[in-house]
Amino acid sequence: MVKETYLVPVTGETLEEQVMNYLIAFGKQTVFCHLKEVASQAQLLAEQFGLDKSAAYQAGLLHDISVVIPDEERVGFQNELGTIILQAERHLPQLLHQQQSAVIAERCFGVTEPAILSAIVCHTTLKEAATDFDHCLFIADKIKWDRTRKPPYLTEVCEALAAGELQRASLIYLEWLFHHDIQVIHPWALAAKKQLTQSLKVL
Repeated sequence: MVKETYLVPVTGETLEEQVMNYLIAFGKQTVFCHLKEVASQAQLLAEQFGLDKSAAYQAGLLHDISVVIPDEERVGFQNELGTIILQAERHLPQLLHQQQSAVIAERCFGVTEPAILSAIVCHTTLKEAATDFDHCLFIADKIKWDRTRKPPYLTEVCEALAAGELQRASLIYLEWLFHHDIQVIHPWALAAKKQLTQSLKVL
């Protein structure tokens, strides 16, 4: 079974050691730098917005832990979990990595905090009725995205954050995504964008 390959015990005294050891086991240790950067950024945002800094750091370290699963195995992994797969996710299986990272975080790393699992589950697409903690990880991941060039939306996002507008920062990114970088429209992202657009207009 596919899931038995990846749902394995982890070793290490600290979460950082556990994450690194898990990645090394699958030859994905180079991803640790991105995980660490997102964790540190999420911690900073959590401090700014009065959220749990420790939980934000944990969420950041684990948000992409399912990088160990090849995209061609993601649908099979999800099928074995018995979880519904959306059409957008079948078209672009990499989108499943956010849900699968939450599964690995819970089953391999022992994460039980609902807020952490929720944030990991939607860190790529966001979702309707997202909490501030969800937004915290979502934006940390977008600030520290794993591409070589500077994020083109970064200045606007940082301005919104400096003004204390966490949800507006998320909307700025989503608007950029839908106009410039969308490969497939995930319904969670669409619902999040619609809700944020409506709620922020009222303010």
